[in-house]
Amino acid sequence: MKINQKNLKKNKQSGVLLIEVLFAIVILSVGILGLVGLQAVSTRNSLGAQDRTQASTLANEIVSQMYLRKSMTPNAVDLAAWQARVSNTALTGLQASAGTVLQAGGIVTVTVSWQAPDNKIGASTGNVPHQYVTQFAM
Repeated sequence: MKINQKNLKKNKQSGVLLIEVLFAIVILSVGILGLVGLQAVSTRNSLGAQDRTQASTLANEIVSQMYLRKSMTPNAVDLAAWQARVSNTALTGLQASAGTVLQAGGIVTVTVSWQAPDNKIGASTGNVPHQYVTQFAM
């Protein structure tokens, strides 16, 4: 009985295509998981940038009021109204936010602090609030 060489080569290659397809699927899956992770980081950074922009706008608001009045200290009514707006989460979108205005040595320091959504108060990762600080002198 004679062995056919064609059948012998064919049996050695059997299943190789299936393994190649399996590796291609694994590589594609890893790539897709990487893209999903990249999208999550991008979304978180975008939300952080939005919070910083909102804090900057709020700080600029009280600075503008003081500049228009040509005063180094804000009017008590204006300060109270501004602090109420800063702490209003529905209005600003900043969670657990607060604003302070301090004047010392001819320099006014305006601070807006807030808690990021991914840094909940009481979380084990820490309770460090985010802050936007601006200073000006007249």
